[in-house]
Amino acid sequence: MPLHLTPDLEALLRMGLAVLCGLAMGLNRSHPSSGPQPNRLRVHVLVGLSACLMVLAAGPDLGARSRAIQGVATGVGFLGAGEILVDQGSKKGRNPQVHGLTSGASIWFTASLGVTVAASTPVLAAVALILALVTLSRHEPSGWEPGSLDGAERGDHDDPRQDPKPHG
Repeated sequence: MPLHLTPDLEALLRMGLAVLCGLAMGLNRSHPSSGPQPNRLRVHVLVGLSACLMVLAAGPDLGARSRAIQGVATGVGFLGAGEILVDQGSKKGRNPQVHGLTSGASIWFTASLGVTVAASTPVLAAVALILALVTLSRHEPSGWEPGSLDGAERGDHDDPRQDPKPHG
């Protein structure tokens, strides 16, 4: 016997799943090794929930949903860009260092989870979340040593032990 949900109950369940996705991403990005950073957790939860809510609020019209998704992508792009810091370096000859790319990308990804939960199948969002958490796991590839690649070559300096700027 198939389960039939009222539209309101389905929306509530989707919002709850968006919160859980944001919570999982936020917990991953809060880096307990560098001290408590509750703002990262809250930001991810709110980004996932708000992305879901905006798409749900657009209703069933595909044009309205498309515009809502475009608005989410634009707004979250600015939020993620604010997470990225470029340290130009104070010494002559020192290469600029980029910090926060992974955190910015995780905010973007959390918004996409919220959109997916609202507009598509929640199973797709759950699988994407698992894949992202595996990708963000802190296990280094065998043979990899810290400092073996120049940071400019890697393009990302989200060291969980060194957070270059406060979040909020």
